[in-house]
Amino acid sequence: MLTPRFKITQTDAEVSIIIHAPYANIKDTEVYVDGTDFRFYSTPYYLRLKLPGEIEENDSSFGSYDCEEGKFHLRFSKVTKGEYFENLDMITTLLGPPKKKSTVVPNIEVIGNPSANSEDINNTLDESDSLIDENTNGDEWYMHQNNSIETIPLLSGSPKYGFANKISNALVAFEEAWIKEIIDLPMPDSTPQFERKKLREGRELSDFTEEHYLADLMQPECIEPYISFTAEWDILEKKNISLNETEVDLLKELPNKEYLLNNEETHRLLLSLVDILFGSCYNHRTTLGENTVESSWTINKLSSTLSWFEEFSNADEVIKACFRRSLCYPLFRNWNLSMKVLDDVKKVVKLGKKYIIKRFCEIHSLFNNSCEPRYILNQLYIKDYLIWLQQIHESLIESLDSLITDIKPTKEEMGLDIVELEQAAYSVQEEDLVIENSVHEIVDQMDELAINDNEKNKPKTIYYIKDKHSLKYLLSSSSSSSDSSDTDSETDSDSDSDSESSTTSTTTTSNSSNLDSDDTNEPE
Repeated sequence: MLTPRFKITQTDAEVSIIIHAPYANIKDTEVYVDGTDFRFYSTPYYLRLKLPGEIEENDSSFGSYDCEEGKFHLRFSKVTKGEYFENLDMITTLLGPPKKKSTVVPNIEVIGNPSANSEDINNTLDESDSLIDENTNGDEWYMHQNNSIETIPLLSGSPKYGFANKISNALVAFEEAWIKEIIDLPMPDSTPQFERKKLREGRELSDFTEEHYLADLMQPECIEPYISFTAEWDILEKKNISLNETEVDLLKELPNKEYLLNNEETHRLLLSLVDILFGSCYNHRTTLGENTVESSWTINKLSSTLSWFEEFSNADEVIKACFRRSLCYPLFRNWNLSMKVLDDVKKVVKLGKKYIIKRFCEIHSLFNNSCEPRYILNQLYIKDYLIWLQQIHESLIESLDSLITDIKPTKEEMGLDIVELEQAAYSVQEEDLVIENSVHEIVDQMDELAINDNEKNKPKTIYYIKDKHSLKYLLSSSSSSSDSSDTDSETDSDSDSDSESSTTSTTTTSNSSNLDSDDTNEPE
């Protein structure tokens, strides 16, 4: 049977259920309502919902089918008028089987026990089947629905990782070279938890590139478009958040699980949640909201949870790890950009768990479509986060908001000597500015000297007196017009005194052709 896509809305008095079943057989359609239990059957679809409040079928109930859209529209009355049903968007939780109050032993999912042999496993399955038969009480309407169970080996003596640090030896079957594409932690199945932080920080220190950091520091115009970008969460209001069809399809296919976690484990899960969200927000901002082929790498690389299987004990620790990785690995490595991404994370958390689920749905899709085997990270972390987030109360996310809202990391805390590095860079920049100004002054002075020299070396006017026996050149500056006039007068006087034997003419140095002409016309 197929689990159809559905959507639930509510008013103070009624609950509306829209079921998308385009291939349904209308003649076989049946609907069953009993308190919090809702069931829908229409070949080949089957839907069973566990509602957070009781509904009933009465005279005001309504049902119709839109053949063009392939949707059933069903409406039922609330037993308690004015009651608000929470978590109607939490698809996986609604699909879970109803709990029996008479059951003393909680329904615990067995993740795996490698010491159990096949006979023990078969006996366990037989007992589980009999328990289900008892719970159904002969109800023919009760059918298994999307109740798959993933078996992951768990060894008490091996290092653990994954969601809530509950998994071990899950990567033994994978080739080491293949795993290195997505996980920086060397030998994840044998490296203990307490060594991971030291190894990670050592790797980050060696991978930090001063030249790359300074290049982004000294060219803020390259980073500014990403810092000023208006992200989705900057304008989105909490009341307008809704899951799209793709997200609903993903959530309804997830297995239903219950997690038995203590307070410390829950606290660590929330901190790792911030760590993963930081990578997601960084990717969204630096791609201007349009994912690229590198998006899955960016989220994976910036998250210490996903790349080093690390857990955190306090909020300052996780923020420090996020900042260090954002200054060591991605394309844009800028402190102001990292601070902006931290503000993004705070806004995402303020929008509540439904919007966080949307971000994790996007991460899940990116990892599944990645060229590298990042679907492994979905199996280890993302899928369980999507299930767990639907189950927790909104107040838990509010507590996370108060945990990170006042955190303001400093450059000194990073351990990368970026304060000293920036001071040295700015000092060199000031020296370069002083040298540049000095060079400009020298150039200006040289230009002034050249102008003065040009004044002295302007083209000269040549006055000459020529006769058969002698040639006399008189030079004077072209700017000294009076001198030139005097010379002309003097020349004319000389010409008058010796008019019978000489010819007088005046010309510039460029008029050499006139000289030749005069020579030609000269009397013999």
